[in-house]
Amino acid sequence: MIQAGEVRKGNIIEYKDSLWRVVDVQEAFVGKRGKYAQIKMKNLDDGHIETQRFATSDKLEKAYVETKKLTFLYEDTGGYVFMNPETGEQFHVDQELFGDMKNYLAYNMELAVDFHRGRAVGVQMPTSVVLEVTKADPAIKGDTATSVTRPVELETGVMVKVPGHISAGERVKVDTRTGEFLGRE
Repeated sequence: MIQAGEVRKGNIIEYKDSLWRVVDVQEAFVGKRGKYAQIKMKNLDDGHIETQRFATSDKLEKAYVETKKLTFLYEDTGGYVFMNPETGEQFHVDQELFGDMKNYLAYNMELAVDFHRGRAVGVQMPTSVVLEVTKADPAIKGDTATSVTRPVELETGVMVKVPGHISAGERVKVDTRTGEFLGRE
C-alpha cells in the first residue's frame, strides 16, 4: 500500500480491480478540507484515461512490477517478440506499450521491460540509440560546410534531420524522446 501523496508519475497502481499507469499527479490544498492529490491515470486494459481525487493520506494499492532485461528479436502481429538472453525464454509485448518509441526499436537492442503477474505493462526505452543511416540523398556542394540539415532514413524507417555531411552507411546517435540528431558514432 502507498499513500496517495506518495504516488508519482509512471507508477502502476491497482484501482477498481484494474491496473492503471499514473500519467500525472497534481497536489492541491483546499481550505479546511486539507491537501489532496489529483491523479490522472491510464487503464492498462482498455486504454481510457481517468482523473481521480484522493486525500493525500488515502491508501492505494501499488502494483508489484518486475523488470527484466530483454533483447528485441522481431516484430509480430500486434506486437514485438523479445528474448531473455540468460534463459532463452521469449515474451510477446504489445505494440501499444511503445507509442512513438517504436520508431527507434532496432533488432538485437536490449531494453528493460516491466512485468506484472507475467504480463508486460511497460517498456523503458534508453534516452538515446545508435542507428544506421539507410537512405540519404547525396550532399550538395557547400552544404557540408554550413549548418544545413537534411532528412535521412534510418534502419528502423524513421526520418531524422541530420547535418549535410552524413551519408548512407554511417551510424548516428538519436534522442528517443525528441527524435533529434545527437552526433555520429
